[in-house]
Amino acid sequence: MILVTGANGQLGRHIVSQLVLRLGGTDGLAVSVRDAARAQDLAGRGIAVRHGDFDQPHTLAQAFAGIAKLVLVSTDGPAPVRIAQHGAAIAAARAAGVEHILYTSFIDVAADSPSEFAAVHRATEAMLRDSGVPMTLLRNTLYADLLPLAVGAAARGGSFSLPAGEGRTGFVSRGELAEAIAAAAAAPALAKDTYELTAQVTHDFHEVAAAVSQATGKAVHYQPVPQDDYARTLQGQGLPPWLAQAMAGLYAAVAAGKCNRVSNDFAALVGHPPRPLACLAQELFAA
Repeated sequence: MILVTGANGQLGRHIVSQLVLRLGGTDGLAVSVRDAARAQDLAGRGIAVRHGDFDQPHTLAQAFAGIAKLVLVSTDGPAPVRIAQHGAAIAAARAAGVEHILYTSFIDVAADSPSEFAAVHRATEAMLRDSGVPMTLLRNTLYADLLPLAVGAAARGGSFSLPAGEGRTGFVSRGELAEAIAAAAAAPALAKDTYELTAQVTHDFHEVAAAVSQATGKAVHYQPVPQDDYARTLQGQGLPPWLAQAMAGLYAAVAAGKCNRVSNDFAALVGHPPRPLACLAQELFAA
């Protein structure tokens, strides 16, 4: 049986939907959620819904019982909280006899990265290696779905600012990343233990601005700003301080070249490459 954690989250939901397609139904598929009431639609489709809360490790023994493959979807929150949650899930999976863990990691796990996300995923990958449980690391690139938040009102004409400098990165939608993750989870065997789920081409944010301009017919420009200035702006917009700092650090990692990676791993799993930036911009901004 395959179990997907965090199935009430955005990425988790997409993974479950893609697994139903891959498996040809819901037999052999389970999910672990904190709030089962929010997963009633999944239960109604025949998916086994189990209660599992990473902050309450005692709930995970039953959640992971009888599971062969665990799709461990990374959680949200400040770095120490996330690392502790992931550690609890890995320990519980090992104790439950899970045979294979597939973890949704991040393309940047560099030790010298300014990104808090890199630190979280680097620590989790290390815990997975130390666990002795066979694993597959699925390192996601930046979500294309976050571009409207990054570009903001500038999509209607104007400029947007990020601390990404002249750095380059790729963008893939959550839905497409879920397609690759589900393909890995459903595969009877995998060729390697680490897959970098990237776009085919990386772009700087001047190119992102040009793609948004093309999609909207409005003149959009990108302006680099210092990391601390951007974090203060996000806090002023109401983001919690930890999240504001984490997002600023993410774009600083782009500026430092930590996300400038291209791989054919997505196509190897899915059978075709992810959509290019022009298509994503049309979908996200044209309306």
